[in-house]
Amino acid sequence: MSARWGILALILTVQTFANVGPLGLPAIAPLIRQDLGLSLTQAGSFLSAYYVGPILLSLPAGWLADRWGILKTMVAGAALIALGLCAAGWAGSFPVLIALMILAGTGYGLLNPTSTKAIITWFPLAQRATAVGLKQTGLPFGGAIGAAVLPVIALAVGWRNALIVSAGGVALLTVAVLFLYRDPPDLPRPGAGAPAPSIASVLGNRDLWLVASATLIFAAVQTVWMSFLVLYLKDVVGLPVVAAAWYLAAAQVTGMGGRVAFGFLSDRAFAGGRRIVLFIAGVGSALCSLAMAGIGPGSSPWLLATLALTFGFVGIGWNGVQHTLMAELAGPRTAGTAVGLGLAVSSLGVTLGPPAFGWLVERIGGYRLPWMSLAVSMGLALILLGFVRERRRRYDG
Repeated sequence: MSARWGILALILTVQTFANVGPLGLPAIAPLIRQDLGLSLTQAGSFLSAYYVGPILLSLPAGWLADRWGILKTMVAGAALIALGLCAAGWAGSFPVLIALMILAGTGYGLLNPTSTKAIITWFPLAQRATAVGLKQTGLPFGGAIGAAVLPVIALAVGWRNALIVSAGGVALLTVAVLFLYRDPPDLPRPGAGAPAPSIASVLGNRDLWLVASATLIFAAVQTVWMSFLVLYLKDVVGLPVVAAAWYLAAAQVTGMGGRVAFGFLSDRAFAGGRRIVLFIAGVGSALCSLAMAGIGPGSSPWLLATLALTFGFVGIGWNGVQHTLMAELAGPRTAGTAVGLGLAVSSLGVTLGPPAFGWLVERIGGYRLPWMSLAVSMGLALILLGFVRERRRRYDG
């Protein structure tokens, strides 16, 4: 039992450091915007570029993890993230910066579904959603560190050096994974005496597509908040960059709590039910977006903190349960491929959501209607989830 928790701690650490740079970028977006002379839409597109990689590689990465093994795929993914972030620190123009963020994102497209498969192979059903939720806290934890630390580093030594520092952390953890990770003893060797996992069986599963399509919208709403919160608080509410970034960091912290809490609720309170947790998260995200539409100059810091903390919990906390549901709908042989499909489709929402939101803000000349449109979009996601045929599992413990 202690071995599985050690593996979880290792993977959580890697997942955290992999997200410090990419998810910290929105916190220093105003500095990058000023340096490179970017528009609002361009300044809000860094996460969109980063998630092009998961769109392209999450599905093949899941297949690779199923077919070739977890360790090789995770190490390759982490190394690509470090390389892309380090090179991005030297980017001299917006197109080059975007291209290098896409490169870093291909690494995350390899790392994320593979690390989920690792947790699923190590943990029993009664602990699975909780464990995956814990693993997925690495994203908001890394984002919280990035939002809190990157602006300080960027103001001291420049945003480029801030990215290079974050790349160094990922590189160190890549070496740690190479030497410390191992598969559970009862896991069959990849490709040994078993047919290759079928991508066709995953692509033909209607329930997987419904969950993936619904969480495409979840991911778009989440990333819009992460991409535009600092810009909105600076440009509309009138806060300094560092103060605005602390609200983003606070949202990431409660996102960590949400991922653990929703996983525990799914495993324990709802006896393995995954879909009900996604409903709760979706309704909460819609309500927060509606409330954000009423925020303006002079808004109370307590109100801003309440919205940031609440959205972080519900709007970021759903992710681990989605991974678990996708894996369980597909079954153990194609779990990595199914998680990869979910990440590929949801990453499309991450990529399209922020530019569409930024375009709408510029087109309309204000944020109120765009914030409200997020709530409407979430309503569509909940309708899609309503058609998912969840196979409930009963277990003790």
